[in-house]
Amino acid sequence: MGWLPVIICITSAVLLYKIQPSIFFIAAIIVALGCFWSWGIMHNFATKKAARRGTYTGGFYDITKEEAKSVPNWITTVNMLFSFFGIILLIIAVVKNLRHH
Repeated sequence: MGWLPVIICITSAVLLYKIQPSIFFIAAIIVALGCFWSWGIMHNFATKKAARRGTYTGGFYDITKEEAKSVPNWITTVNMLFSFFGIILLIIAVVKNLRHH
């Protein structure tokens, strides 16, 4: 899914840390790492397939839609779950911050 879920998780971790580090803060850090890890794995699969293409330049975003489809469903599901939990943690962080102030 890219950088957006990672940024969402880091934002929620920062907001949760401002109030008081808790289990939600630790969860936000773990989920951010999970988003980043799973995104990297997905990128590696797509890059491997892209490397076979004659016009591949080696750029980070030099991946076609067809090459992106080479990513296995299991890692896509893992990334989506981490992203979903990241959004939930951001909502929790925002609500806690509104109540704290």
